[in-house]
Amino acid sequence: MKKTLIETDNLNTISDCLQQLVNAEEAQLSIEEQLARSNSGSEWSTWRKKAENALRLIKGKRRIITARLAVLRHEEKERNLELHQQHNDFLVQALREIVTPSSFARCVRLAKEKMEEIHANQC
Repeated sequence: MKKTLIETDNLNTISDCLQQLVNAEEAQLSIEEQLARSNSGSEWSTWRKKAENALRLIKGKRRIITARLAVLRHEEKERNLELHQQHNDFLVQALREIVTPSSFARCVRLAKEKMEEIHANQC
């Protein structure tokens, strides 16, 4: 059995988290498989306790990684929302400069009607 290092101190990106989740999953499956195949004699009891402790440790690290992954995904979602909002703000600013005020007002009215229609259908 090869020893797999599961790093939880430097989970700075979603990719870091996903890679460590893969490592944890592989290690957990390996330990569970070995535990299932192990003998129940007294000579195995020390090994079995160590394997069970390792399994508990891996499961704890998976929870840490999963929690960090959730935070990173939430931060990414927030950044994406900010970028989309900034894009929309620039788009509106450019439209105000290019189209006539009456055309812009018409676009605003149509967009508002569309939003009201969508929200009315959701309720």
